[in-house]
Amino acid sequence: MATASLPRVGVDTVARMVGNETGKGLRVMWVHKAPLVLQTAYMIAFYWVLQFFVGGGRFVPELLAMTFVAYLAYIVSYIALLRMAGGVLEEMFTGTLEQSLLSPLRPWVASTGRLAAALAEGLITVAIVTAFYLVLFFLVVDVELTWRTSALVPLAITLTDVGGFALFIGGVALIVNSIGAIIHVIQGIVMLLNGALIPVFVFPTWLELTSKVFVPTTLGMDASRRILTGSETLGHVWSDGTLPWALLHAAVMLFVGWAVYQAAIRRGLREGRLGA
Repeated sequence: MATASLPRVGVDTVARMVGNETGKGLRVMWVHKAPLVLQTAYMIAFYWVLQFFVGGGRFVPELLAMTFVAYLAYIVSYIALLRMAGGVLEEMFTGTLEQSLLSPLRPWVASTGRLAAALAEGLITVAIVTAFYLVLFFLVVDVELTWRTSALVPLAITLTDVGGFALFIGGVALIVNSIGAIIHVIQGIVMLLNGALIPVFVFPTWLELTSKVFVPTTLGMDASRRILTGSETLGHVWSDGTLPWALLHAAVMLFVGWAVYQAAIRRGLREGRLGA
């Protein structure tokens, strides 16, 4: 099914449709409140158990401070990937994905809304996990984690990185079978190498370089860790190349993810593979 003949539409229409797609995703999330509660509880307990074993049977405040933000990035990435892949497959199997593309709007409008909803769910989960651990850090474990507004820059870059990665996986889900198993393997690698278990600076040089080049969120989280726990400024992480490379990584990831996802949608429309 060709999309080249679709008419042009106004910016207000595009914005409204993106908002509709985002709202639809959030309403679906709200309907499934029980899985959301279980998902959040699992993410809270998982980090606690991981750090207990990594710390050799005890909780190390310095290690918690250096890994916590990277673990939050892992949560957003994990949820965004599952929702993008699971969402497109569920709509494809029920026949609603192809129907949603039979409109005057370009397919990327629905894609943007779907991605926004997936990231929103991840951020909501992260907000709950963060609130729980900040209280716990204050009452039980003496963790020195100082909030600085400059950390918002690498955090925003990391969110863009995650968005591009989620689009890439969403596109692959339309082409490759057993995407669920692939996602779990990929996310296991992300958690091991993005600093959520141990800081990346303790890795061997080759592994640290590999994690920063190939693993989404690693560069952005390394910059965030240094700002929040190492008292470094935004200028420091920019001048040594960490932030510029993080920005480049996010831009490339977003471009590749967007290209793969849109190519998969176009291929599915052309071959009639997006329906039930």
